[in-house]
Amino acid sequence: MNCAVDKFPLGAVINKGLTLRGAQQHGQDRLAAGDLSTSHLATLSVTLDEAPRAYDMFKEKTDGCVRAVIRPSG
Repeated sequence: MNCAVDKFPLGAVINKGLTLRGAQQHGQDRLAAGDLSTSHLATLSVTLDEAPRAYDMFKEKTDGCVRAVIRPSG
């Protein structure tokens, strides 16, 4: 059985007898209040002018680049 619900392999989960749990939180409120930081999510932050270099670093995984943030120039 190969069933996907919203591109999630639900059939495989059921066949393996896994239990899934989910929840929602008000992350936007916590970010706005300064309770959460997202700085650890980016491994590289560059300006738009540096985007080609950042893409190459991401593609080759050099300097541990796995998530790049590209900011507008200026």
